[in-house]
Amino acid sequence: MDNQVSVDLRIYGEDRGCYYSETHRCLVNLNHHESIDDVYKTIQHELIHFCLDDLGENLTMDEGQEEALIFNMQWASCSI
Repeated sequence: MDNQVSVDLRIYGEDRGCYYSETHRCLVNLNHHESIDDVYKTIQHELIHFCLDDLGENLTMDEGQEEALIFNMQWASCSI
């Protein structure tokens, strides 16, 4: 696990963020966020996509399962 990931911020885009597995690049579109905390959450979300990809864990999940797993990971501390 020696891959590196980059995070790019854009002012305008169609969604909140996206991870590109081919280039190990996360793209965050700022126009879909309401606060800096919201931006941080999206960066964290996209970085988890990278981690799952780098570990090969996403090979056994479809996109919906991967999104549900990341959502549960990000909100785990609130569900106790």
